[in-house]
Amino acid sequence: MVILRMTNLEIAEILHKVSAAYQILGENRFRIIAYDRAADSIEHLTSDLKDYWKDGKLDEVSGVGKTIAEHIDELYKTGKNTHWESVFAKVPEAVFPLLLVPGIGPKKAHALVTILKLKNEQTAVLDLEKAAKAGKIEPLDGFGKRSQDVILDAIAAFKKGQIKENRMPLPYADAVATEVMDYVAKGGGCDKIDVLGSLRRKVSTIGDIDFAVATTEPEKVIERFITFPHQKLIEKGPSGATLLLANGKQVDMRVQTPRAYGAMLQYFTGSKSHNIQLREYGLRMGKSLNEHGIKDIKTGKLHVLSTEKAFYGELGLEYIEPELREGREEIVKAKTHTLPNLIDVNQILGDLHVHSTYDLHSSHDLGSSTIHELLETAMNRGYEYVGFSDHNPSVSKQSSTDIVQIMKKRKTHYEQQYYSYTKTVHKNKKVPSMFIMCEVDIQPDGTLALPNEAFEYVDAVVVSLHSAFTQSRTDVTKRIITAFNSHPKVRIFGHPTGRLLGSREGVDAEWKAVFAVAKERNIALEINSFPERLDLPDGLVAVAKEVDVKFCINTDAHDKAHMNLMPYGVSVARRGGLTKDDVVNTYAHAKFLKWLYNKK
Repeated sequence: MVILRMTNLEIAEILHKVSAAYQILGENRFRIIAYDRAADSIEHLTSDLKDYWKDGKLDEVSGVGKTIAEHIDELYKTGKNTHWESVFAKVPEAVFPLLLVPGIGPKKAHALVTILKLKNEQTAVLDLEKAAKAGKIEPLDGFGKRSQDVILDAIAAFKKGQIKENRMPLPYADAVATEVMDYVAKGGGCDKIDVLGSLRRKVSTIGDIDFAVATTEPEKVIERFITFPHQKLIEKGPSGATLLLANGKQVDMRVQTPRAYGAMLQYFTGSKSHNIQLREYGLRMGKSLNEHGIKDIKTGKLHVLSTEKAFYGELGLEYIEPELREGREEIVKAKTHTLPNLIDVNQILGDLHVHSTYDLHSSHDLGSSTIHELLETAMNRGYEYVGFSDHNPSVSKQSSTDIVQIMKKRKTHYEQQYYSYTKTVHKNKKVPSMFIMCEVDIQPDGTLALPNEAFEYVDAVVVSLHSAFTQSRTDVTKRIITAFNSHPKVRIFGHPTGRLLGSREGVDAEWKAVFAVAKERNIALEINSFPERLDLPDGLVAVAKEVDVKFCINTDAHDKAHMNLMPYGVSVARRGGLTKDDVVNTYAHAKFLKWLYNKK
């Protein structure tokens, strides 16, 4: 038996390649989704996948179903998988390197490789660049000069490593940190334990993970930490240790006595800019700040502080929430007591962007949970309302008349399902109100991919960009504003920039112009909680807040479990300085109805 030695990342890459090959070969989209989900899960495991395999527990890895588990078993036992090799044999090998270039998906890569006759896997990206520079892509059917220029820009970005950074979306990093910290805490000796740095500030992507422990037993805590499954012990000392995990991520743990814990927590949480500004502020008061406390420069006396609130209070400042510690005037506001009272996840009363299994014959993915399952999840979260925003029917596969009938039938189905849920399943409980909505594509010219007649069968719509991401700033701005003005039931602008963290940059728009129209029409900007989106980004959230635009924090759930991602959207809102009053889905039901139907 061959016991294959491969990292989690290498196996995840194989599964992503299978998914890409399936897309090219026109396989069932649910198989494609299954492979991507399994790959993402394996990539972010903190323990070695091989350990799960040895223990016969591959089925405990999220997303790894029976078939994929059998293939992984064969891979470990024989060093290869005959099924995957047969799939790869049907696809030119030069396709796969092109998938690393931002903006080039499987089908586009296959078309370029086939038409341009790119054969060498090792030089595929360079060969494509040469072809683009020679003007060979422009005349190709379905491409043109604009596509050629975009491909050249994407290759340049790829070569500089601007897109494919080894960083984790916030929710994945949070999951890794939670697993490690739970393990350490179970060993005892921890008075308090917290993440540090960009993870504590809830930045959208995270590199290495840092956390701190308040303890009177540092040796015991450190010894427990270094027994967590890992590839390599990088460093160990009296103040902490550093591990390289099986997923290739570095985790650093620091220990401090409880009486000085507040100083450490503050020192290792803020951004570089925040910490420099705070140190300069302290020096003007004759105080020197460090991870051990605050020292009086004249007397040399060190004042140790057990909490961050006490640390900031010693400087005459209001407590600054971690998400605001970015060096953006938060210190001035803390001195003048003008910091915002940031929104809290417990104030969210509904989710207006969830997808069910109902099939609208869309060109986009369906959800994987039923209407009843999603209603149940909303009820368990204590929501007052939930909005079903399935993707619009495909405009390329159905006529306008067909689409109207599809939407009419859908409305009837949802009403029947809601009735059965409230009158049968939970007849004695308060069930969240249901809004029948739809996520509608903003087409390249700004028109909406839903006939006017079909709007009769929805309460409201979420409009989103799902194509033509490389339009010019002028064109994409006009496109968005045209969509805003298309119909009065346009109430939410979904994942506004269209970015996918780590793989696709957001659109380039005149955002202040977009926000002005959103304000005028009382359209809410979505903060999408999905891990790869976290969109609108916090910087643009802050800009939009300045002109008093409203926001709606949604999960874009395609499975009932995704509705639990809401805290990550809230973290983006907090980084943007939003309060409860800025976010429409904190409104109680009656007030929310007035906003949704745009009534004064």
